[in-house]
Amino acid sequence: MNPILYLIYQLLKLLTKISFRVYYPNATRMNLDRLRYRGGSILVSNHPNTLLDPLNAACRVPKVVHFLANASLFQTPFTNWFFNTFYCIPVERPQDTKGKPINNANAFRKSQQFINKGGCLFIAPEGGSDMERRVRPFKTGTARILLGAAAQEHFETDLRIMPVGLTYDHPNRFRSRMTVNAAPPILARDYAEAFKADKVQAARQLTQELEQAIRDHTIDTKDEAEDTIILRAEELLRNSHPLKGSDHFRRTKNWIEGLRKQAEQSPEGYKAYVQQQEAYWEKLTAARTTDEAIAKRPGTATLIFLILGAPFALYGLTNNFLAGYLPKLVSKKLDLYIGYTASVQILCGLLAFPIFYALQSWAVGAWLGSTAGWLYLLSLPLTGWLYLKWQPVATRFKNRQKAKSMKHLEEVKAERATLLKATLQYLNP
Repeated sequence: MNPILYLIYQLLKLLTKISFRVYYPNATRMNLDRLRYRGGSILVSNHPNTLLDPLNAACRVPKVVHFLANASLFQTPFTNWFFNTFYCIPVERPQDTKGKPINNANAFRKSQQFINKGGCLFIAPEGGSDMERRVRPFKTGTARILLGAAAQEHFETDLRIMPVGLTYDHPNRFRSRMTVNAAPPILARDYAEAFKADKVQAARQLTQELEQAIRDHTIDTKDEAEDTIILRAEELLRNSHPLKGSDHFRRTKNWIEGLRKQAEQSPEGYKAYVQQQEAYWEKLTAARTTDEAIAKRPGTATLIFLILGAPFALYGLTNNFLAGYLPKLVSKKLDLYIGYTASVQILCGLLAFPIFYALQSWAVGAWLGSTAGWLYLLSLPLTGWLYLKWQPVATRFKNRQKAKSMKHLEEVKAERATLLKATLQYLNP
């Protein structure tokens, strides 16, 4: 591999990890040791967050990852050079061929050669991206690539699929929660007999196993209505019975199973619970507050942090405002599909912050001297980070003040206690 391209890849990988740490600070990482494999493999994930999903999965793998990418990305001379240079193989979809027959024989051949030589290839088998917490049916292309490559080696190979489940509470929302959960690998050699008996059926069987592995390692909801119910239940449980990220994820999976059993066995009870939940959240919305504000009171340490941290947070906000506002402005002006919001903001942020930091520090240095310029540059990320810590605490405090001003607050608290009790009943022992 070209050493310069390798260094560029590692730099981009580092920047990607930093970006995810900033944009999704409340990230839960589960079973990532399952991705520590350096042989030929296909890295697979669900696809709820457009361009971020391949990066989110690939940055967890200890080797250079190539990507099976939409052919539409290769249509201009520059993008064709860029994506071919930086580890992408084009694959056609119906929307890419403008009515012409799809021909992915070359993409499959390149992919099989690549993984047989020990490469790692990322594929999103859903074939497209929808910003929702549910896994859509997988296409068989991933299975056909793996089995075809293994057949070339007579299945005497350690080729594998490494499935990764990605769950975002709110994919396009800055500093929301995210879970990355690696499933056990699926070995090509386990399908040797099935492939010899029926290639098509073997690919379908492998695809079904892969899809189920991703479903088991994500929060996989049936529809938007169910997702809303689950998100609200997660909030209730998190505010009253907090658990660390991995335990919270497993509790949510358990709770969904209990909810669905209730819906099946007692439709009236399920309907009553949903109505109870909706009534409570309507009161929160009307008061413009949150469940956390009802459930928790700020302690003395919170008030001290808000007061003492306010000057530094204000400094951080003021001096990081231009760099922080530009990504939001660009995202708004481009008016793209909402699923691209996080991708655009992260990319713009990677450009905006170094540029504005350099310009602002240069201006301070020209005005007050080089020492002041360097000290000012050092202060920017530090106070920017402090503001990111201070701002949500201030928002929670403000929400608490709104909650205190609610009419019949004690009745709302009693209503919440009843709802929480009902929510806890759906947890399987």
